[in-house]
Amino acid sequence: MSLSNTNARALLATTLAAALLATTGCSMLHRPDGSLRFMPARHNADYDKSQENRPLEVPPDLDTPATDPSMQIPTVHASSHSMASADGNPSFTVTDTIGGTWDRLGRALDRIDGVTVTQRSQLINSYELQYKGATMLLQASPAGAQSTRVDVVGTDGKPVRTPEAVQLLGLLRDRIG
Repeated sequence: MSLSNTNARALLATTLAAALLATTGCSMLHRPDGSLRFMPARHNADYDKSQENRPLEVPPDLDTPATDPSMQIPTVHASSHSMASADGNPSFTVTDTIGGTWDRLGRALDRIDGVTVTQRSQLINSYELQYKGATMLLQASPAGAQSTRVDVVGTDGKPVRTPEAVQLLGLLRDRIG
């Protein structure tokens, strides 16, 4: 055996003995709180006594909710816009200018799954699109000074009353109506 082998064995034996001694309940190595004496203490009694460590207290005026009118949730009235116009065709009305409605329709159509816009025409305020296999034309037309009517018509210009058209109008009304 060489000297380095002997040193290695002695070092291994010393390490094992120290590890065994450290894991035992020897009071020479352990503090009363369970931490080892040669390790930093996990618990400091002085810290527990500090004023910064006491529990948080909620001020009395923050215990109850504010009842002033500025903190009340406004009531939302049901939309007076129906899904059918006076002539019985599926449509809805938006309180906005025709240009603003056309822009809002474009943004909403881009965010609805299953809608493919094939043509956009701001000149006639319409979008040609495909939705669930049906091709339709979405038109915005003036319905007053600050309101716009949104209709779905077929490629022939006649109103479309299919379930797909009604569903698309419902999605659009929920998003921008």
